[in-house]
Amino acid sequence: MNTRYIQWREAGKEKFSTVIAGDFCPREENCADVTARAVEITAQIKPFFDDADLKILQWECTVTRQDTPIDKSGPNHRCYPECTAFATALGIDTVLLANNHTGDYGAPGVKDTLDKFRALGIRTVGAGMNEDEAVEPLRVECGGFKCSIINAAEYEFGIASGGRPGSAAIDICRIALQIKGEKQKGNTVIVTLHGGHEHLPYPTPRMRSMFRFFAECGADAVFNCHTHCPLGYEVYNGVPVIYSPGNFYFPPRPTSLPCWYIGYVPKFHFDANGAYAMELLPYFNLKQALTLLDEAETETFFAYLDGLCAPVADEKELQKIFDAWCAQDGFAGYAGGLFGVPKPESADRRESVQKLLGLRNLLTCQAHHDLLRNTMLLLEQYRFAADTEKVALIKAAQTPEWVRR
Repeated sequence: MNTRYIQWREAGKEKFSTVIAGDFCPREENCADVTARAVEITAQIKPFFDDADLKILQWECTVTRQDTPIDKSGPNHRCYPECTAFATALGIDTVLLANNHTGDYGAPGVKDTLDKFRALGIRTVGAGMNEDEAVEPLRVECGGFKCSIINAAEYEFGIASGGRPGSAAIDICRIALQIKGEKQKGNTVIVTLHGGHEHLPYPTPRMRSMFRFFAECGADAVFNCHTHCPLGYEVYNGVPVIYSPGNFYFPPRPTSLPCWYIGYVPKFHFDANGAYAMELLPYFNLKQALTLLDEAETETFFAYLDGLCAPVADEKELQKIFDAWCAQDGFAGYAGGLFGVPKPESADRRESVQKLLGLRNLLTCQAHHDLLRNTMLLLEQYRFAADTEKVALIKAAQTPEWVRR
């Protein structure tokens, strides 16, 4: 396999490894195919998982046949129970459920999802039948070590609150305290998040600050996904931070950007003092199979990934890129949702409430809120003109010509 191995210190005698894959969502129409061909789809990439002590997958859809979709802006994603053959084909032992689709089919869908993985003996984290269950860290024994996994998502739809089932929401203060508490138990702590801007191949300044803060709090690794494109990574004070590995297996549509088709899987290596190395495996996310890159493609991919990593070290550069993103897509794609929305005649009229769901998502999801906030600042400061150089940088990262399609 063509991988990149990064080591920043010597390892202790006792150690273990964890592989974490990004978003899996087969789309409902592909369930039969994925179920029938799970072994074939995963065959090339499976050896990278086999020797890991802990095998984790972000599962970004409800597992249910119940027809109970919630009202939301954006699609309701589910797969049928037999589609879990994908997880068993890879030998997955833990699934991350904090995302914007676990709650797409309401309480029945959340229950079905948890029950199905429980029946398979696959651990879950990041979702529950109430908020307390959803936010509880998962604690596992791994290679002789105790490991805690914290999983949370940005506040989109399907978030658990009080006695309402759903996914765990990102709460910076709570996560900081959880990290501290788990470290006091002597556990290795992996923080796994779901957030960011879809199709933006760079983290925002807020993301960088938050992820680094979790590292400062004691996290041994920080992993994020959701963006439908790869983002860069860094090793911050000895803590590996993955800003997004891109889609794992998420069959593209004809309109999908080239960056939809590429991704990488990180494998973290730990000893008693935390992470000491990581290995990155790139692949093509193709409908027919997860496909490894040849040597030339691998060299091209890592040069591309290095370009995505470079701005992470420069907060001002990240801000310029985000300004360009906001100026290009912020008003037309997002801020327009603030205008022309009819006032509901009654708060309990479904047709009126539905008209406001898009606005609700813009104001409550951290990524959308970031974009609106920054867009408004650009307008206020009469800087609402896209930096053509940064727009070109984004476009180039979205549409690498070398991607096999």
